[in-house]
Amino acid sequence: MSLSGIFKSGRLTAAALLFLIPLFCNANESYIFNDDNIIGDRAVIKINEIGAELYEKSNISVYAFVSSSIDENVNESQYWIDFTKELKQPYALLVMLTNDKVVDILYSPELEGKFDKAKILSPYPTTGSILPLLVLKKDYDNFTAAILNGFADLVEQIAKSYGIELKNAIGSSNRSTLNWVRFVVYGMFALAFLFFIYKKVKYRYAKKEK
Repeated sequence: MSLSGIFKSGRLTAAALLFLIPLFCNANESYIFNDDNIIGDRAVIKINEIGAELYEKSNISVYAFVSSSIDENVNESQYWIDFTKELKQPYALLVMLTNDKVVDILYSPELEGKFDKAKILSPYPTTGSILPLLVLKKDYDNFTAAILNGFADLVEQIAKSYGIELKNAIGSSNRSTLNWVRFVVYGMFALAFLFFIYKKVKYRYAKKEK
């Protein structure tokens, strides 16, 4: 998904965030920019574990950037150019802007073909590892689940492409959540379809009765 035209009003200015980047990057265990603490602490710990292990074994950096939105006064193209320059190279950056409903993956040329971006960002429950989890509402921390699942998928795909085995990988253990989401989503479609058929049959029966 393109980031073009998505930046609306936000609470965090580019200057302040860019100032903080080196602080994050200097801490080996920090692989997530978690504006407003949108992502839960346990997921942050897991993301840092997975990111640190991949970097240790491959010198490849994968980060997650989660924010409500970005300052609308910032030139978006230049913003991401400046932002990614400060990351440890080569890098992949999973971006989520919650207010703007944007999810994207930025990455350096060295990682071209090392993961399936379209599959990770797919909206379909059978393939996507992020967007299907965002359908969950209120009583479920969908942003945390989505970013953790997407980050893990991204890291594990890159690791697999280089023949690296990750001890901290989530792997199939988190797929049960997605399977549950698939069940809910497909169940909703099935119920909607059955309700449509019921209304149609009921309408025809009522016409015959007249």
